[in-house]
Amino acid sequence: MKKDYRELVVCNKKEIPKLERFVEEICDYYNINKEYFGNILLATTEATCILFSLNNEKGTDEILISFERTPKGLIFKIRLGEKEYNIEDMEDDLDREIRKHKLSKEIFIVKALADEITISINAKSIILVFYVTSMNYEKSLQRINKLKEYWGKKVTITSKNNEGAD
Repeated sequence: MKKDYRELVVCNKKEIPKLERFVEEICDYYNINKEYFGNILLATTEATCILFSLNNEKGTDEILISFERTPKGLIFKIRLGEKEYNIEDMEDDLDREIRKHKLSKEIFIVKALADEITISINAKSIILVFYVTSMNYEKSLQRINKLKEYWGKKVTITSKNNEGAD
């Protein structure tokens, strides 16, 4: 499998349309259907907004989004820019925000839409994994079942010529 790796830098929430175009181009390239594209788009934008909201107080205004296609699926890594941070200040930021219920809805949305999610302890990155192989597998099963249903139908054919022959 040829490795596909792409990156994007978003400097503030006003640049979220850049992220949306980034996700759309990837999904178009891999022929991701509309329903799954919506899940990927919403999960990545919400995860990016979570990192922006957690780190606005610290002056962070750069989020790096990287994409990688692996046999596991589509992986989006969303992380803070490469500025220096005081680790003690960042420690447990995510836990504190969740306890305050400021981000509980956004995190719930991301967890519900992604197949796997990893949030770093120090609230510096969120990794989203979307399984696309299962999507193709399900579609194949549907096609197989439709064909079985079609070929399994019994049709009785009666001929008018044979009715009066006896």
